[in-house]
Amino acid sequence: MDIICGRIYRNGIHRACIGIENGKIVAIAHHLEGKKTDYGNALIFPAAVDIHVHFREPGQEYKEDFFTGTRAAALSGVTCVLDMPNNRPAIVTKDAFEEKAALVRDKACIDFGLYGGITEKFEDMPCIAYKTFLSKDNEIFCSSDRIEHVLRAVKGAEKPLVIHAELEECIERDTPKNLKEHERSRRAECEIAAVREVLKANGHIHAKIHFCHLTTPEAVEMAKGRASYGVTPHHLLFSCERSFTHEAWGKVNPPLRSERERKKLYEHFIHGEIPILESDHAPHTREEKEDFEQAPSGMPGANAMIPLMLYRVKRGDISLDRLFHMVCKNPAAFFGIPKGSIEVGKDADFMVIDFEKEQEIKPRSKCGWSPYKGWPCIYPSHVYLRGEKIVEEYEFVGGAGMGKMIQ
Repeated sequence: MDIICGRIYRNGIHRACIGIENGKIVAIAHHLEGKKTDYGNALIFPAAVDIHVHFREPGQEYKEDFFTGTRAAALSGVTCVLDMPNNRPAIVTKDAFEEKAALVRDKACIDFGLYGGITEKFEDMPCIAYKTFLSKDNEIFCSSDRIEHVLRAVKGAEKPLVIHAELEECIERDTPKNLKEHERSRRAECEIAAVREVLKANGHIHAKIHFCHLTTPEAVEMAKGRASYGVTPHHLLFSCERSFTHEAWGKVNPPLRSERERKKLYEHFIHGEIPILESDHAPHTREEKEDFEQAPSGMPGANAMIPLMLYRVKRGDISLDRLFHMVCKNPAAFFGIPKGSIEVGKDADFMVIDFEKEQEIKPRSKCGWSPYKGWPCIYPSHVYLRGEKIVEEYEFVGGAGMGKMIQ
């Protein structure tokens, strides 16, 4: 039995040892016999689960591939990611799903799940969950008058449905020239109306649903107690009034809101009203993000989310317990993943944190840039995946193929 000792986060912080066999936690006690690694006063914290990444494989590997994406996530303390289906081709059939799974399986450095895309036509897939868009930004689109059909289909499949909540008929399909125009073209009401429509349709179906990257306090209030929902670091930390190296760096869907709205959302965050934090890691190249009108929407974030939030724990913005629920316990529980806490029977996934060692965010995505570059943060010094060390002294020591697919 391998044993890891130190200050362990488990219903508070306690000095204890973790016993590991076959990748699982088999014992937690003050004293255990076996091969020990003691991390002294550093904190041993559950590794995070990022439920929303776009690793661009297949079809756009020049921006990111499954190896570079999972490596970037590992360095930040994430040991499980769920990858979105809007690839090229989109993952909307069982054949496309199986081709993608075969392609990425041997490249993953950490555990992963794959979403299946669902349009107005449902096809059963061995995915961890389904994803649909209410905005016509890609071919994975469901119109608002067909959302009840989709909800019934995923209810029958006994899998969650993850929803990009922007109502297509509300969006102005013009060509915005800057962030403020982009926000006006996809105004807050587009999100609020989408959440309202889905909740109404699901009122008598009771499918398991999650709203991605909510940006408005009104949508959060509507979803509270009726669905799972998440927010992203960029909607918490950036507004459409912020200056970027290139303005298109801040072009995302749904858009960055006004500074006033951002602050309201941040208040919900610090008061513990956000159940899940998700990166929505969506990398594009520097060249693609130079011209605002032509730039695709999205920004990288998988490497930044946890280090940024650990710094905010140190600063006192949020508690360690709040972060634990948002990035560990709640995402793992919603998707039925055996991670997210240091408990007997769970995967031996955790990160080691020294809060005294502040660093700056470094771009780790294949796309080569980060809107958070230079921001203060705290990276984990060590990361374990099912008991195997994949980050040691802030350097990646894992390898392609170490990750397992979760279904």
